[in-house]
Amino acid sequence: MSRGALLWQATRPFSFPASVIPALVGGMVAVMHDGVRLDILHYVLAALAAACVHAAANLLSDYFDFAKGVDRSDTVGASRGMLASGRMTSREILLESLVLWIISALIAFYFIWKVRPVLIPIIAGGLVFGAGYTAAPSQFKYRGLGDLAVFMAFGVGVTIGAYVVQTGHLTWAPVAYSLPMGFLIAAILHGNNLRDVENDRRAGITTLAMMLGPKGAQIGYIVMIACAYLSVIVSVIAGWIPLPGLLSILTLPLAIGAIKLVMAGGEPLITIDMRTAQLQMAFGLLLILGLVGNSIFR
Repeated sequence: MSRGALLWQATRPFSFPASVIPALVGGMVAVMHDGVRLDILHYVLAALAAACVHAAANLLSDYFDFAKGVDRSDTVGASRGMLASGRMTSREILLESLVLWIISALIAFYFIWKVRPVLIPIIAGGLVFGAGYTAAPSQFKYRGLGDLAVFMAFGVGVTIGAYVVQTGHLTWAPVAYSLPMGFLIAAILHGNNLRDVENDRRAGITTLAMMLGPKGAQIGYIVMIACAYLSVIVSVIAGWIPLPGLLSILTLPLAIGAIKLVMAGGEPLITIDMRTAQLQMAFGLLLILGLVGNSIFR
């Protein structure tokens, strides 16, 4: 494998829909709800910044998981990171992460200068939840708060932030869209942690899946998935999301398939994080399609 391909793989690109899709949703909400003209440059930069923060956080997670003994040569799936497999060194992981944080910071400064300072608390929150996911002093992942951290950072934060860079102001409009994104993103992590419970217990860390126990963690996953769909349905009934937003419900077969994997347990869980990421991507794209369709046909 070439060096470039290895650096790309280290960022865990299969997980990028968790950050990029909310950015695309948030920008489209601004266009379809507020009637602003889509700023293509801001649209692309918001998605790029979200992906860079996500990739940088993944790399930091790889570094700290290896240091804490969470990642070892016998772990499975994406949890067996680059360091545990010996394909990269700690210095290389930290350097790549630093480069991605710098790119994210440059885009953030551009947005603060070009849009408004209202973005500062949103960007600061993303930094706290993203870098603090595994880095001290917060280390949300190791204290059972990882699910909440990704819900806030990539579900709520990215969706609302992408809305603000288009409109220049903050309203409640994107919140209804951020909730289903947040629940599905939390489900990606929760499914991953459910698979890795025994490994995480040996490493001495605490995750929500571990706290809930085997059956409770399975129920927790189902609740997160169900809340994503329920939040859309409630928002449509309340008028916060237009009726075509219900197109996202067409992803139910994917959700049922992922739930079956969780209930089966064991070896099928190896791919649960990727399966849930695919569900979140399809769900978000259909939500965007519903927004566009509503604008065209209203």
